[in-house]
Amino acid sequence: MPTISVRVDDLYRLLGVELDVKSLVRLMTKLKCEIEEMAGGNLVYEANHDRPDLFSAEGLSRALKHLLGLPVRRPTVSDCGAAAYAEPVPGRPFVAFAIVRNVELDDEALKQIIQLQEKLHTTYGRNRRKASIGLYDLDKVKPPIYYRAVDPDNTRYRPLGYGKEMSLREVLGQTDKGREYGDIIDKMEKYPVIADSEGRILSLAPILNSEDAKVTTSTRNVLIDSTGLDPRVVVDMVTIVAYSLFERGRNTEICLVETRYSNGKKIAAPRVKGVVQELTIGQVNSLLGTEMSVKEAASLLGVFGYDVVETAGDKLVVRAPPYRIDVLSWVDVAEDIAIGYGYERLGEEANELPPSRGSGREDEVEHLSDLLRGVLVSMGFSEVANYMMTSVDVDVRLYNRRVEPVVVANPISERFTSLRTWLTAGLVNFIVENKNKATEFRVFEVGDVVFVREGRVYEERRVGTAISSPEATLTDGLAVVNTLLNAIGLNPAFREGEVDGLLRERTAEIIVSDEKVGFVGEVHPEVLLKLDYDRPIVAVEIDVGKILKVLRKQ
Repeated sequence: MPTISVRVDDLYRLLGVELDVKSLVRLMTKLKCEIEEMAGGNLVYEANHDRPDLFSAEGLSRALKHLLGLPVRRPTVSDCGAAAYAEPVPGRPFVAFAIVRNVELDDEALKQIIQLQEKLHTTYGRNRRKASIGLYDLDKVKPPIYYRAVDPDNTRYRPLGYGKEMSLREVLGQTDKGREYGDIIDKMEKYPVIADSEGRILSLAPILNSEDAKVTTSTRNVLIDSTGLDPRVVVDMVTIVAYSLFERGRNTEICLVETRYSNGKKIAAPRVKGVVQELTIGQVNSLLGTEMSVKEAASLLGVFGYDVVETAGDKLVVRAPPYRIDVLSWVDVAEDIAIGYGYERLGEEANELPPSRGSGREDEVEHLSDLLRGVLVSMGFSEVANYMMTSVDVDVRLYNRRVEPVVVANPISERFTSLRTWLTAGLVNFIVENKNKATEFRVFEVGDVVFVREGRVYEERRVGTAISSPEATLTDGLAVVNTLLNAIGLNPAFREGEVDGLLRERTAEIIVSDEKVGFVGEVHPEVLLKLDYDRPIVAVEIDVGKILKVLRKQ
């Protein structure tokens, strides 16, 4: 989850009141935010990927005002007659704009704007590939604004943070941002730019804005743009930033900008109204196990900024705030109702359930998993806990694996696009990411993997280990398997095997009672070369369910 840092005094200035630490923790929890640190006047917290409106002090203060019942200024988005024009830009076709007037910015406000911009880039914008954000001092720009593709060698401007003009192609090779993100556009014949009516380049999208139109503490009117691959996403990005900037001033005003495309299409931003969701109180009570009324549910939604559109019988129709891009169905509304109601209150009715007729016991898979953990710890291994979510690139493509993963339809981050299909990739990544901290590693993980086979989804509990040292070989892995399985009364055998991503000559299948239960082998040197890792890694992975099946027969 994104980690956000705000100044406490700035947050309380925006909020209008000061809170004690206990109250702040309680309220942040209701926003699904986890406080990491509160020291030296700074508040550091983790926000959910699906709540980008909380990626800055402005959005956080607005949400806290709703929870506290404090007055919240609701902006009127005015049609100021502002227009922008989008010409065809192959490879990055969509753009949206908005204007926020009469902002009051100081150094901390600028830091928060930059933080919001960068967090949106890395999460919702998928490292600028899906969408990116730009901000400009409107008073240094001559409207109308144009989005177009131009020659990268004959078009020049002064990039942000640099004192000299460069061609667009030079920006990719001579600036930090160009080197970091240049691969997004470097194969394009022409590069996408934002320009004003006098031809001044405001931004090389999605790489770097112009030094001549940068936002400073003297800026009073801000132009916002977002370019990307999806028209909905660019409007989302502009909307979040515009409504956040609105919090920075007493007389701020949001102006709608209509972008007119050469094909006749028009896109207006920011979004004026949020999505409308219809649900019944019966659905909510069935999902949450509660007995609340429509009136109570509507009241709980009010503390999250929802507007009640209609109540009729058990039906409730509500409108989410325009910056809440996470409200996709009635279930999301019900989640906010649950948070407002209090998770600690849910299930209180369980005290009225009849007593159990039998005693509980630990699940067999969990019992065996704990037993294997204990054995591995006694062997000198350290346990790691990787995410169940991963990416196809890390989990499958890097190892040229012939496996079908479960892929997320609409991932929020490029880091988490699928469910892991094995433990080895995560263990290898852990070693590579910590390669400068030690020369030898003995790590393990016990966890679930998911994959698709012949149209069906399979879930397995596995135990995986990884050993890395300058002298690590297959023999080390074989010793681990023998010791681990002998400890639970099993005698493994080994036969030649092949596992994608492992060195075929140094890989073996693990056999117990004529059942293949896993594999052991050395990670292929080509994989390690791609990861820039110079020591061998030996991996072991065993299916806990199959081991349990063998044990049941004994």
